[in-house]
Formats: sequence, structure tokens, C-alpha cells
Amino acid sequence: MSAIKFIEDYFKDMGFFHNEEYLGPRLIQKKTRWTILVYVLVSLGIFCRQITNFPTVSMNMTNFNFSVFAASMIVGFAILPYVMKKISRKKPKLSYEHTLSAFGIGFFIDLTNSILLKFFA
Repeated sequence: MSAIKFIEDYFKDMGFFHNEEYLGPRLIQKKTRWTILVYVLVSLGIFCRQITNFPTVSMNMTNFNFSVFAASMIVGFAILPYVMKKISRKKPKLSYEHTLSAFGIGFFIDLTNSILLKFFA
């Protein structure tokens, strides 16, 4: 397998519908829709954490801009595929757990990062 194919599979194949017997354009479309959805949800989780202040829960609208969302998308692309493949192996049928996991992973990865940065700073 070439390096380009490996990288393409890493980002595009989340393991969704891996037990489906029918192969064709409809299955590819379903996989693509779910992949886009979980990428958006993980990015939204990171973005929502960026605009939420802790320990008091309030909105920080200064971070509510496109550049913060774009950076959230980049981080989401980096962390999501590995985790989604693990979840898809345990739960082959797509469910609410896939969507909630994507949002939660983004939110709590960013929250953990900010806590660790404060702790070690």
C-alpha cells in the first residue's frame, strides 16, 4: 500500500458499515455522510469548549470566530479517525454513540489540554 493511499484511508475510512454486504455507490454515500458528520461534530465539540469558560460556565464570545472553528477542524482531523475506528469495531452498527462520542471527544480533548497547560505553566 502506498503512503498516499494509507493517509487517504486513515482520514476517510472510519470503519462505518464495515459489516455491510452490499457494496456500491449508496454505501459509499452513506459512509461519506457519516464521516463528514462526525468530523463536524468533533470540531464543534472543540469549538464549543473554546467559547465556554470554566470553572464558571459562561460563554466567551471573543473566541466565536471562523479562525477558531478552522483550527478546531484541523485538530479534529488529527484525533478523530483513530478513535472512531476503535468505536466502530466495538459497535459495527451506527448509533447515537458514534455522534455523541465525536462531540464529546472534541470537547474533552480540548478541556484536558487547557487544564494540562495551566497545570504545567
